[in-house]
Amino acid sequence: MKYDVLVAGASFAGLAVAQRARGRVLVVDPVPLGAGQTSACAAPVSLLARAGAEEAVQQVHGALVVHTRRREFVWELDEPFCTFDYRRFCLQAWEKTQAEFFQAAVQDLDGGWVQTSAGRFQAELVADCTGWRCRLAAGRGGPRWKWFGLETEIPGAFPAGLHFFFWPEVVPDGYAWAFPCGESVRWGVLSYRARTRLRDHLDAFVARFGLRPRGYHGGFLGVGPGWLGAGRVFAVGDSAGSCLPLTGEGIRSALHTGWLVGTLLAQVLDGRRTLDQAHRRYRSYVAAQARRVGFLQAATWCALRLPGALLEGVLGAWSTPVLRRAFLREYLRTFPLPEELD
Repeated sequence: MKYDVLVAGASFAGLAVAQRARGRVLVVDPVPLGAGQTSACAAPVSLLARAGAEEAVQQVHGALVVHTRRREFVWELDEPFCTFDYRRFCLQAWEKTQAEFFQAAVQDLDGGWVQTSAGRFQAELVADCTGWRCRLAAGRGGPRWKWFGLETEIPGAFPAGLHFFFWPEVVPDGYAWAFPCGESVRWGVLSYRARTRLRDHLDAFVARFGLRPRGYHGGFLGVGPGWLGAGRVFAVGDSAGSCLPLTGEGIRSALHTGWLVGTLLAQVLDGRRTLDQAHRRYRSYVAAQARRVGFLQAATWCALRLPGALLEGVLGAWSTPVLRRAFLREYLRTFPLPEELD
């Protein structure tokens, strides 16, 4: 069966591509829509509105709260973030597409055919949104770095705000987090070095608050732009390494790049751009993020290597109003909404 666009992966990047692509679009994913959550699901409120998923919002937060061993830093946000329900987000965002869905695992790309675990499909254009594995890259790419995070969700309350804990005795090579989401709290730990054995770390973290995990979910994050695609294939989201260094935030960048790529694919299909022009536009957009991504990577290096007292001093300096506002302004300009989508 032939399609104009095949989207491999039905999470944030894949849904964004499907919302903007035109023609006959097929989205392929190994699990049902809204299943298989790996994200902590926190993003700007305005982003959910643009995705058509406002009803997924669980709690709105006006501040980031950074905890070290001895201090707490509160960073007020000019643009509020929210925690949201992953399944509801996916189902609502899907309603904004005109695509078909097929449940199968994408395996390989053979000429004009995409091979899946349940057969193969022919497609003129392909968006690889399969995550850090970048399954259709044929060994050519993927993100520059991989991190690993593990999370549990526990009923209860916690002070409002998105809380980050740089407690080396809990996570020596990353951070922990607590994100309130209505009647429960998402607790998680992340390793910048992609260590996968984090259950003991997560157990120890929540035990400090008198809690025990209730199940686990998580996975790898694709961090740092890598291979963006070639020919008929475009890599989007974690497949292209669009998660941000330092925080691991990837929803905003996945949606923005997904909407851009979906728009470019529509323009290729209706003759307004050639494939080469579409790739050049996508590469130029990602290349424009290099300076800010580099700064965040340097900040990640500091979080990994600075002694606790020195890290607290650096955080204290950046918590002054002028520097805090400058940092948050530049941070939110990393992977901004492309001009074509204004």
